[in-house]
Amino acid sequence: MSPPAASEDNISVITARLIGIILKMPLEDRRRLLTEVERHQDGQKNPIRRKHARKDHFIQVDYTVNERLFNGFAINLSADGVFIESPKSARPMLSPKDQVILSFDHPEKKEHLKITGEIARTDPKGIGIKFDRAIMDWWTV
Repeated sequence: MSPPAASEDNISVITARLIGIILKMPLEDRRRLLTEVERHQDGQKNPIRRKHARKDHFIQVDYTVNERLFNGFAINLSADGVFIESPKSARPMLSPKDQVILSFDHPEKKEHLKITGEIARTDPKGIGIKFDRAIMDWWTV
C-alpha cells in the first residue's frame, strides 16, 4: 500500500505550523534557521550543528596535542571553533576528544590568541576543533 498523496490541505497545515513556530522565535534564532535551511538546500553536510557562523580565513596556527607541537592553516573560524588543514603526517596522531592548545593571530584585530579546545572531528583534510568556551569578546560576525 502506497502512502497517501500530499494534498494541498496537508501542505497548508505544515506550512502554517512552520510559520507559527518561526514567528515565536527570537530574531537571532530566525537568522540561524535561515542560514541552516539555505545550507541544507545547497547540499552541505550536517546543516544544523553550529551555534555561530563561520568565516573563511587562511591563518597559520600552531597547536599542541598530547604534548606534541603541530602547525597548519585555519581555513574557517568562528567564535566557538575552527577547522585546521593539518599535515597528512600529523593526522594519525590526532583523534576526536583530544585536548588542544591553539596559538594564532586574530585575522581582523591583529591580536595573538591562545585558546584551548577539543578535537570534535577529523577528516581527510584536517581537524575540526571546538573551543572550550566561545570567545564572543573578540568575534564579530
